[in-house]
Amino acid sequence: DRLALPLEVSVRDNGAGVSPEVNASMFEPFVSSKPKGAGLGLAIVAKIVSDHGGTIECESELRRTVFRLRLPMHRKGTST
Repeated sequence: DRLALPLEVSVRDNGAGVSPEVNASMFEPFVSSKPKGAGLGLAIVAKIVSDHGGTIECESELRRTVFRLRLPMHRKGTST
């Protein structure tokens, strides 16, 4: 059985932020804001999180970006 509350991990920074164009598709493969970026890192993370029944999201504005990762918690001895 799933517990009511998920495990949530938040990562924040105060950098330049993520452009709206990248933010809209950053969890898709081959999307990157870096000139030499492959654009696979966040796509892989999103796939792993989804496979475990969780979610990942990004909120970004100037001087504030927050990534939130939520994973369901299970009672000891149960699985999905």
